[in-house]
Amino acid sequence: MKAIGAAILAIIILAAPTSPVRAEKIRTAIPQANLNYLSIFVADARGFFHDEGLDNETVVISGPLSIAALLSGDVDFSGAGGSGMRAALKGAPVKGIMFQADKVTFYLVADASIKSASDLKGKKIAIGSPGDTQDRIMTMFAERGGVSAKDIIRISMGSDTATRVMAIKTGAANATTVDPGGLVFAQREGLHSLGFLGDLFPMPFQGFVTSEKKIRDNPGQIKRWLKGIIRGLIAVREKPEESVDLGIKKLQLGNATRAMIVEGTKNYLRAVSQPVPGLPSAEGIKNFLEYDIKIPMQIKEDIPPDRLLYLRLVEEVKKELEAGQRRTDR
Repeated sequence: MKAIGAAILAIIILAAPTSPVRAEKIRTAIPQANLNYLSIFVADARGFFHDEGLDNETVVISGPLSIAALLSGDVDFSGAGGSGMRAALKGAPVKGIMFQADKVTFYLVADASIKSASDLKGKKIAIGSPGDTQDRIMTMFAERGGVSAKDIIRISMGSDTATRVMAIKTGAANATTVDPGGLVFAQREGLHSLGFLGDLFPMPFQGFVTSEKKIRDNPGQIKRWLKGIIRGLIAVREKPEESVDLGIKKLQLGNATRAMIVEGTKNYLRAVSQPVPGLPSAEGIKNFLEYDIKIPMQIKEDIPPDRLLYLRLVEEVKKELEAGQRRTDR
């Protein structure tokens, strides 16, 4: 009888409905709700984070403030990678854990007087601020066309793309750098593109950082978050129009039409690697440390990559996703 009773109890336990496992609440900070972070909104909308047992909330917080929020534990991951890793160099306990793009996503646009890089000599270039990433990449483009950095007239106009594009329209400047969405706007205003600056050389862009405490205490959660965002990136690359429809209400792109956002997304995807993005090449890491860290911070000595980066987890996720793709392709 005892055996029968035990068996009945076991059946009752197995048949009873199980409580759903509660997803872990996390927060991801991004500096702007623009096309560079469409992947986050797509990952949310398509349930990629939920697939990993995560309940993600995406918040828009400017770079330095998001690093402060990361250190206080108010957010778990921050897309202000440059700010975070420059803070790490000064002792902040944060590290870069992945990069969305293998290249910078900038385009150089100009008025009709400029046909090639050599035409930039003596011309006025609208920049955000002296020495910022866009300024340095634009200068490299000019130098490859035989124009010395000192032969370019730089005009600081802040980060607003529309302001810099209209400066060219009014003759206050002759060229400027724009993001993928800004390229669409600039071309509709009659400017032309001199080229995709990401083709100059590999340099990972749009890094995400997290705290050393999370790396130490919860690497499993980081891997699950990485898997969600990388699947979001892949979805954007494979289905850009569908992805725009999923994220368009979350993006802050002013009066941009759906067609403009789709075109801008396709411009952006030139910087995203195949087949599984997220892990930069050794050459890319070297260029990132040189041009995004050493030069702006005026550091002469070499910086060991592991001082600012912890890429072991994204490497593991990349291998797992690639293995899954190979199984699907069979």
